[in-house]
Amino acid sequence: MIRMRTLNYFAQAQPSIPIEIAILFIGVLAIIGFLIVYFRKQILERLGVGAVKKTIMEQEIEQRLVQIRQLARQQMFREASILMWQTMTLASEGFLGVSRQPNESARQLGVKLMNRGDIDPSAINAIVIAFEKARYGQTPLTTQEFKDGLSGLHQFLQTATSVGEIPME
Repeated sequence: MIRMRTLNYFAQAQPSIPIEIAILFIGVLAIIGFLIVYFRKQILERLGVGAVKKTIMEQEIEQRLVQIRQLARQQMFREASILMWQTMTLASEGFLGVSRQPNESARQLGVKLMNRGDIDPSAINAIVIAFEKARYGQTPLTTQEFKDGLSGLHQFLQTATSVGEIPME
């Protein structure tokens, strides 16, 4: 008889949490998880958990800028200007999706970038002028021409990274 009562009790037992509440709880957790993933960059910055990881592209560009400055200190403006140009092409492809075709000249790529409308033409022009003179010129690059190109590169990078941010992975 005790055995019967035990079986009847378990046969009639209801779950302690109604199914609607469990589904609601799981839905709320899913929404919170989605929001955390979607806003993780802003959340990490607000919490001060440390700098958000830099992309490989940003790290490569920073290394190139260090190399450019080292070359400039040694008065190696030709090599530094060529590296400036290569850095601009890397950034234009990585951040803006604008790549140089094999048959495209430096000037043609510059025009393509200028035609976007969100990049300052004088910045691109300064880089192109420094590169063309370093690569093809008969006379060495002057300090001012190099400085103009470097200033143009910094302005270009600032705009390119804000216009075409790479999503975190």
